[in-house]
Amino acid sequence: MLTPEQWVLDEDEGLVPLAKWQKTVDVMARVFNAPAGFIVQYAPEGYQVVISSDQESNPYDAGVVIPLDTNIFCKKVVEQQKTLYVQDAPTESRWDTNPEVSNDGFRSYLGLPVVWPTGEPFGTICVMDFNSTDYKTDYVDLVGELRDLIEADLEILSQYQVISNLAMTDELTGLYNRRGFYSVAQQCLALAKRSELSLGLLYMDMDGLKGINDHHGHTAGDDALRRLGEAIEAVVRENDIAARLSGDEFVMMVAAETVEQLDRISARLADQMTAQGLSVSIGSVLINDETQPLEHWIEEADRRMYSDKKT
Repeated sequence: MLTPEQWVLDEDEGLVPLAKWQKTVDVMARVFNAPAGFIVQYAPEGYQVVISSDQESNPYDAGVVIPLDTNIFCKKVVEQQKTLYVQDAPTESRWDTNPEVSNDGFRSYLGLPVVWPTGEPFGTICVMDFNSTDYKTDYVDLVGELRDLIEADLEILSQYQVISNLAMTDELTGLYNRRGFYSVAQQCLALAKRSELSLGLLYMDMDGLKGINDHHGHTAGDDALRRLGEAIEAVVRENDIAARLSGDEFVMMVAAETVEQLDRISARLADQMTAQGLSVSIGSVLINDETQPLEHWIEEADRRMYSDKKT
């Protein structure tokens, strides 16, 4: 999921309407008869040009990152969260250290803040000129309308991500559901193949769930499943993937190079459950043949899990 800490240019699913934003900025630059227009994103790494108007006069390309401590116009907009209009920057001493003025020769800047749906700063939409300007109120209002379009797109993106996340998440445990696991696991397998990473798979089945349901009711059974989910969350590492496939069957895809590493993860998980008076059967397998599909490894781990359960 895209977050305010991530660059939108790094989003690889094509969800950010960059082509639409490009047209918006190009039109803005033409209407203002300005040599440069931008959409700039703010993040912990700095200020990144997301969209740059398509003009030879524009000195900045999309993707350029400007450090946070640089005295640029967009920094002031993000900090103050209000419109900034500078008519003739060289006449204001506060811009003496601004490289956009001293190095690039810009004199005029009009920028408005853009925010994420959460209210956190996204960045700015702005237009810049090498000459001093005297924009009327209607021009400022126009940039405001364009800013609203960008924020509407961010709202749609946020809603899509929420819906997508709900469709891939198990409501009871908060882990991935079957659909979510298969989607993310396939990506993980492809990444592991390119990066020569070693992966393993753990298949888990709660012991005695039917007895819990029969003697204590399904509410108690659901509580037991939630506790298994919590135990998995306590064991899972940042780059591991965990899911509830169905009923009392859970799965984890983990980074592991040896069977011993898988055994240690299994032991930690079993200890977590034992501490709660519950038990779980676990089957594990190293993914060591790239020609085999994901389903093959799930079936193999499932088979070993049933062997563990019989034991």
